Amino acid sequence: RLSPTFIFTSEKIRRAFLASLSRVLKDGVCPGEVAIEIKDWSDKPAGGESSVDLTINDSHIPVLFSNKAPSWSRFRFDLFNKHLGTEELGRTIMYSELTSSTQVLLSKNVSFLSRIPADAGLVYVALQQTQGKGRRDNKWVSPYGCLQFSAHMNIPKGSKLSSNIVFLQYICSLAVVKGVLGLPGYEDLNLRLKWPNDIYYGPSTKIGGVLVDCSSGSWGTSAILGCGVNVTNSQPTTCLNDIVEAYNKEHSASLASLSMELVLAATLNQLEALLNQFQKFGPMSFLDDYYERWLHSGSTVKLGGEASGEDVTIIGINDSGYLQVRRANHEIVVVQPDGNSFDMMHGLIIVRKA
Repeated sequence: RLSPTFIFTSEKIRRAFLASLSRVLKDGVCPGEVAIEIKDWSDKPAGGESSVDLTINDSHIPVLFSNKAPSWSRFRFDLFNKHLGTEELGRTIMYSELTSSTQVLLSKNVSFLSRIPADAGLVYVALQQTQGKGRRDNKWVSPYGCLQFSAHMNIPKGSKLSSNIVFLQYICSLAVVKGVLGLPGYEDLNLRLKWPNDIYYGPSTKIGGVLVDCSSGSWGTSAILGCGVNVTNSQPTTCLNDIVEAYNKEHSASLASLSMELVLAATLNQLEALLNQFQKFGPMSFLDDYYERWLHSGSTVKLGGEASGEDVTIIGINDSGYLQVRRANHEIVVVQPDGNSFDMMHGLIIVRKA
């Protein structure tokens, strides 16, 4: 059974958020493809929601503004807050034990999305999802032990990032890798980036991915960065803690297992820093960091998605965020990340047809 979703934030944000929502509520509900029922639970005891008849299904989700996590929560908010070092990002947490999809709930209710305070730094975390979403409507397997979250942000019109929105997926995937590798002792884990939006262990094992949904207005762009990374569950491929265990055996080390709370906090710390860096300096400064972890520089692959395709050499990413490859005649070809992908096992760039 799906569980209620809670919002934990400061009193200032709570008041501003509820006041803004009150302008669009109809009988306490934010209308949308996924209806969001709003309840101010700030004066209620934690866990009291179990005594109230709440309608919860894929198209109707109750969201409770609360001061304290329920006693049955498996997410350790104290540990997360201990390691969170951001100014805004992650300072407002939406949380559910089991939901359909964090990405879908936010993207399918524009009236709710548009009322999120600009300085909220809202991140929606779920321990499990029944309908996790990947690129091009692919399903993302979301068992317990896989960290899955969606971060909301507003990109002001005229900013460096607003004209380079494609970089958001690169920034988010790099934030996960840098977040883990930035932890003392974990610097040498072999975490890599696969174009355009996957997180890998070594050259062939996927452990996570990123999805970005955007909508634009006269003021700028509203973006939802969705991310899933397997932290503690060895299925269906491997997880971060399997990688840590293998590293300990190989190097006679004693690195501790990672928690979802620590990985989320470390990722958000890096994500906010990378976003600020990009807004200040633009794509070129970011790409130096990105290339350190990606898998593809100088690789020869076949363009077109067939074994008989044309051999091309990967150059890098241009300042518009598109992949550049060089043909045998030295002509440069640009490949957009939207709809195209690598088949790592067969060395192919698969060009999706409309």
